[in-house]
Amino acid sequence: MSRAEKKLRELKAKEEIARLKAEKRERQKQEWQAQPEWAKRTAIILGALIILVVLIAATNPPKSDVQSQGNQISDSAQEPAQEAEKVKKSPQEKMFDSLSVLIASGQAFDTGSYVKGDIPKGEYAFVTFDGGGQYYSEEDSAGNIIDNENFDSFGYVYVHGVGNVETQGVLIKVGALKKLGAKNAKKVYETLNNTEDYHGAAWYKVGADLKPGQYTIKSYGEAYVAVMSGPVGDSEIVDNNNFKGKYSVSVQSGQYLQVSRGEILR
Repeated sequence: MSRAEKKLRELKAKEEIARLKAEKRERQKQEWQAQPEWAKRTAIILGALIILVVLIAATNPPKSDVQSQGNQISDSAQEPAQEAEKVKKSPQEKMFDSLSVLIASGQAFDTGSYVKGDIPKGEYAFVTFDGGGQYYSEEDSAGNIIDNENFDSFGYVYVHGVGNVETQGVLIKVGALKKLGAKNAKKVYETLNNTEDYHGAAWYKVGADLKPGQYTIKSYGEAYVAVMSGPVGDSEIVDNNNFKGKYSVSVQSGQYLQVSRGEILR
């Protein structure tokens, strides 16, 4: 079982537990409401008589069970709605569900190792998630590395379809991103990892993850920044630099901005 499948199974297990609890509360509510009014009144009267006896006998009277019973009935009416809210899938769960559909249809590929012919030639978004890894590589039939990369979060790769592919993140066809309700790898990464407005180390696609323009990058220690002409496996360096502190760079639509050990300032 792959890392993504394990993560999805874990989320579905939590969802199923919440659903069962909600159903139990709903059954209790329905069973109470289904009783005749005389039975409800009888139960309340009997409860009141028992409480009266206890109050007379006790030095420190306990809290009225009639009120407790009423609160319990009230809670039973409210808790199913509360539990139902918990059962609602989170954006992360919905994204994993949608991603599973894409994997099943061959429009995305789970973490793992693949041989020639498994993954069609083309550009893919690479997205890491909790429980996955950062490494990607493709080799030709002779075992020579065509290209490889350690992604800090997300990025883009070009699969040549000529040999072995190893991916520790999920590969998603760029054209299929819209089926996940996302227009870029950045959005998928944010949803899968429960984060917002991510602007740290990544391989950004200009025109998708970033707007064309000038950006300032702040380093963590010694950072690396590069403007690339394409995704990993099909690109050339337009400009690059190692630096400590801040560095400004301009990018155009269609280019890719690689940021390592740094973040884009807002």
